Amino acid sequence: MYALGIDIGTTNLNLSLVDLDGGRIVERRSAPNKRVPSADEYAFQQDPAGIVASVREMAASVSRPVSSICVTGQVHGILYVDADGRPLSPLYNWLDRRGMESVDGTTAQKRLAERTGRTMPVGYGLLTHYANRLLGRVPSGARAILGINEFVTGSLIGRTLDRTDASNLGPFGAFDPVTGIHDRNLLNEILPPGSPAFLSLAPPFELAGTTPSGIPVAHSVGDNQAGFFGLVPRPASTCLISIGTSGQISVFSHSTSCSPTMELRPYLGLGYLHVGATLCAGKAYETLERFFRSVLELSGAGAGAGAGAGTGAGAGAGAGAGGPIGSGDDEAVFRMMAEAASSSPVPSPLIVDTAINGTRADPERRGSIRGIAMDNLTVGNLVRGAVDGIVRELADFRTGTESLFSGLDSIVATGSAVRKNPLFAETLGREFGLELRIPEIDGAAAMGAALIGATAAGTIRLGEVEGLVDALWNNGRRRNE
Repeated sequence: MYALGIDIGTTNLNLSLVDLDGGRIVERRSAPNKRVPSADEYAFQQDPAGIVASVREMAASVSRPVSSICVTGQVHGILYVDADGRPLSPLYNWLDRRGMESVDGTTAQKRLAERTGRTMPVGYGLLTHYANRLLGRVPSGARAILGINEFVTGSLIGRTLDRTDASNLGPFGAFDPVTGIHDRNLLNEILPPGSPAFLSLAPPFELAGTTPSGIPVAHSVGDNQAGFFGLVPRPASTCLISIGTSGQISVFSHSTSCSPTMELRPYLGLGYLHVGATLCAGKAYETLERFFRSVLELSGAGAGAGAGAGTGAGAGAGAGAGGPIGSGDDEAVFRMMAEAASSSPVPSPLIVDTAINGTRADPERRGSIRGIAMDNLTVGNLVRGAVDGIVRELADFRTGTESLFSGLDSIVATGSAVRKNPLFAETLGREFGLELRIPEIDGAAAMGAALIGATAAGTIRLGEVEGLVDALWNNGRRRNE
């Protein structure tokens, strides 16, 4: 039996086919998820029709019979569809900042707070729609507001979805994960009569429908929950840290009492994830790489060339001599950064605040570099300071939540930065003081989605998931030995 998981990531689309009998990922596919150019500086847009086309192409190339499908991916973002389910807009994703755009002397975020008493974080889908209303950007003929996960799932089964899992519904905003009810005051302000239809709640592990060929398709699940489901077999003692475009720390609990610095997210009817999310983990490292690349290109200097590869969230370490940096030669710069940081003494560390695009609580916050002395402003120290800053942002979520973390004995750390750049693993181990486990598994969210889809379809039982996750871990390790 082969379960298919599809991850609609911010940077890449990933597909994983899981052999449920052997506990192995037997096929993978990946395709870029490009940003759509916009004249609006605040906009971060992607192409929903292009995403569906790429997903269909990847799925069609799978060589084994598929027994179930589940989609996961980025949350918060929205798109508009017409009465036939066709997209009328780009996907305005979670990095879109139109909620902070000035309109009539205020912003959508401030106006919503003044009228409802609730401040919704920038990038949340319902705030994005509210901003589109104020900006006159809601397309004519829009009949429904969807997330990209619902749009892709609906395209697989041939109908427009009107329900979704709580893990997708919560990040749009205005949803109480404990009661499963929307804040009616907020919805009345955001979605007055005549607005496009919005999604309601589907129960965990429910099928959304079937493909034309009869394959069961589960309701989609948010990427945070899917990744946790696929990587953390014993959630009571293990937290999950992901360092990718953004950063997240997720701790499982049955408690509904959540720190104001963290977000309470529903977890498949099994409990809750207490999540601390940063906006700029890998993006901060990329920004530093662009700075170094511009200096090297201006000077005509070389960068070390060796093992490892650059990614959106960092790069592997390597050493050696190389020629001049060419245009777009990102990987060589990432390797140079890692080499400099690994070999550079740190007489006094630089303190780097990596919140360069703000935080959920303070979107106006910007990064900084402190502690500059006569002898410590070096490439290596700046790289180390940036890695420390990315990890410190995640570690700071422990403040005031000590009881939540007290029962943990290990961390599962995922993301290309952690796997390819030893600086991140070293810093995580030092900062948290817990056993650090790094799975040799690509596409964790897609793998988790595959297991969720198989559970929804009845192919496996919920009690079998822990053993399957252990098998996937072990087979992933053997494959890389």
